[in-house]
Amino acid sequence: MAGIGIGPDDFEIFAIDDPDERGRAVEVRLQPKLVALGRELAGGLSRVVGRELCSQYGKLSRRRGAAPDEAFVAFCENAKTLRGVPYLALSVTRAQLHARVAVRGDGENSASMRRAVEREAASLARKGKPFRKLRHYLGWNYEELPEVAPAMSAAFWQEVAEELAPGDPGRLCGADLGVAWPRDEARSLSVGDVLGAFRDIAPLYKLLANAS
Repeated sequence: MAGIGIGPDDFEIFAIDDPDERGRAVEVRLQPKLVALGRELAGGLSRVVGRELCSQYGKLSRRRGAAPDEAFVAFCENAKTLRGVPYLALSVTRAQLHARVAVRGDGENSASMRRAVEREAASLARKGKPFRKLRHYLGWNYEELPEVAPAMSAAFWQEVAEELAPGDPGRLCGADLGVAWPRDEARSLSVGDVLGAFRDIAPLYKLLANAS
């Protein structure tokens, strides 16, 4: 199988110190690769989750003068916005490639998603092998990779549910869980490998997407 086209030079972009230079490098060198990869993956991911997904380049808000720490392509049903809706994301950071399920911010279905995760906490904890390398990214600072989450614990999923609930202004609301490959492994990944990782975490996406 063909590789995914993300190589050492792409990870090195995030080692550029100058914020503007790094931002331009992401836009010129990495963004086109992620957009093309997103188009290639969208059909397979749609079959994995049983829903028609579209790909879009993810734009993270950042402080003026701050360098981007991540670039990603997202897959969701809503092509207009990612806020408050569940989506799959393939992201590149300085040291890893990541396959994730995320919800950023609150939306009209936030309460329903919280209740769904609360209700299915015990079932999610029994998923076993597919979730054995799951990491909890919400609030990640892009430094040390988050530790593997205690996904075999129902209490962990209750905490994830609480994070989905709208809270006080300034409190991070949403969910962000997934798996990571070190940059040295990522260079040899095939499209099939990436689809396989998303297949493992797809039950969480389906649960959130079906919440109403």
